[in-house]
Amino acid sequence: MKKIFLLSVLASFILVGCGDDGGTVTPGGGSSEPTMASMTKENRNAVLEDFTGVRCGYCPDGHQIAANLLLNYPEDMVVLGVNAGGYAAPAAGWANFTNSYGQALVDQSGVAGYPAGTMNRQLFPGKSQDKGTGLAMSRGYWEATAKEVMAEESNVNIGAKAVFDKAKSELSVTYEVYYTGDESANENRVNIALLQSGMVAKQSGGGDNYVHKHVMRDFLTGPWGHEVPSEKTAEGKWYTETVTYDVPADYNGAVIPPGGGEVVAEDLEVAIFVARGKTDIITGINVPVEVK
Repeated sequence: MKKIFLLSVLASFILVGCGDDGGTVTPGGGSSEPTMASMTKENRNAVLEDFTGVRCGYCPDGHQIAANLLLNYPEDMVVLGVNAGGYAAPAAGWANFTNSYGQALVDQSGVAGYPAGTMNRQLFPGKSQDKGTGLAMSRGYWEATAKEVMAEESNVNIGAKAVFDKAKSELSVTYEVYYTGDESANENRVNIALLQSGMVAKQSGGGDNYVHKHVMRDFLTGPWGHEVPSEKTAEGKWYTETVTYDVPADYNGAVIPPGGGEVVAEDLEVAIFVARGKTDIITGINVPVEVK
């Protein structure tokens, strides 16, 4: 069961409403400017959604490409390992790393083969797996499109802190978005993904003791994120929320296989990104989880 509490920096009048997951939105106080998000114009960060599966023999090659991107661009690269589709579907003898949202991401991305990936959920003409308007690309295009994204300016900066309370099994994520350029004509949505590394399980093409990394466990903000109020998406504006989430003891069962393994707090990280609606991610960041 999720618990979402939203703290937003709004105007001085009183406003009470509901968040996308039924959470309560209340007016906030706080400082007059962000303390975590940079107020300096920055370039975009690249966000790779790596569509993968434990029974995909070529997927370890995609994992290595993603790992190299993180190694080469540690401050500018975000990777989500999305286990979805036929190669990831639950099967006897194989770990189940699927989640509630993976298939929807596959469907909107036009995945035609594995491994596949979207870079910032953006269309790169001529590179789509489906040779048309699909966002998914084969792994040979990931590095070039990541560099293309990182060379462009961003209209929004993100700062955040994530804290996991072991006693309560509760994760609290506070983020700030600061607009260095106008985005008011677009629907901006903030997405928070919980990732976990370190699960050891059989992987086709990788052996019986393969270490799975950056596995997307859940979206704290639902499938398509929380909307930033339109009046907060103009140059010089900023917005903040605190999201709390009850972390389960495991995902799909503690034993690997048949489940997806227990939660190890020290192996968790959070990915936060801002998208224009369901696609076109402007930028994103990785956030380590502080355990207390």
